[in-house]
Amino acid sequence: MYAAHQGGQSVRTLFSAPTVTYNVGGKPATLWGLQGSASLNGKQLVLTVVNPHHEQAREAEIAVRGATVRGGNVRTLSSTDIHAHNSFANPHALEPKDAELSAAGQTIVFQFPPASVTRLLLTLT
Repeated sequence: MYAAHQGGQSVRTLFSAPTVTYNVGGKPATLWGLQGSASLNGKQLVLTVVNPHHEQAREAEIAVRGATVRGGNVRTLSSTDIHAHNSFANPHALEPKDAELSAAGQTIVFQFPPASVTRLLLTLT
């Protein structure tokens, strides 16, 4: 999921999303709503994002300054079972899913699934 960042130039990334609130031992706690990183390698922008909320998808506006997105692809690691994991008995219980991204422009909108890690590979012009 993160290997695509290798060899790229880190770029400034800002996230603004509602915090996740929950209780631990009867005490309220919070967690950031979305977090991630971005890097640029030639005309390819790599954006990896974590949505920690176990039930709610997070729709986000992604603004790319100084370039235009011409499409790309998405790889998402997520499951409807928050406890899903791979094991020797079931090594393919949790696998990333790939999809094409047809969005284009200087600003695109993407919905990050609940309890997910998502990698966007965006082609720029």
